[in-house]
Amino acid sequence: MSYFPMFIELENQDCLVVGAGKVAERKVRILLEYGPNVRVVAPEATERLRQLAAQGRIKLFLRPYSKEDLEGAQLVIAACSDPDVNREISRICRERKIPVNVVDVKEECSFLFPALVKDGNVTVGISTGGESPAMAGLLKERVRQAIPQNCGQAAAWVGLQREALKKRIADSRLREAVCRELANIAFERGEEGFKGFAPEKVDEIIKRKMEIQDE
Repeated sequence: MSYFPMFIELENQDCLVVGAGKVAERKVRILLEYGPNVRVVAPEATERLRQLAAQGRIKLFLRPYSKEDLEGAQLVIAACSDPDVNREISRICRERKIPVNVVDVKEECSFLFPALVKDGNVTVGISTGGESPAMAGLLKERVRQAIPQNCGQAAAWVGLQREALKKRIADSRLREAVCRELANIAFERGEEGFKGFAPEKVDEIIKRKMEIQDE
């Protein structure tokens, strides 16, 4: 079964991670890149998770999980060493319509944790439907190599141009054509494609695209 890739906002959302071993640590470190409020519950925790808690980046509760921990959670990762506990977490989350991921047991997940490539606000998620994490990891490296450096900055630059073009160009097709060329410049030329880009060059692109439309 294939899974629909849906991107959701996690900024300031309450994310619960049950378990604090190496696998849970990896999930927490990825989640933190997207700005949620992370709670971790487990009797023991890795040194790195303890450090994150000391830095105030996560809340760490060194005790066994209880179902009350699910209160207020908007996303849950079940990664403890007891499969029965993980299964119970999955059951309750599904009943309450809380997105839940049970590490390494896709049948108990309502969403899969993809392999991610992130640069600024540009994020590429890769999933094999849980069939082959090794293949997902390989594809992740291929995608990382294909994306130019500072792709996130380039996307932010194109976004600023797009907002400015909304005020200048009423025709959505023309605006999209200009944005696509600007994105291509930023993508193909890297930093040289958008840093120091002269405003008059945007005017030239607009004029050229308008001429093409009029043909």
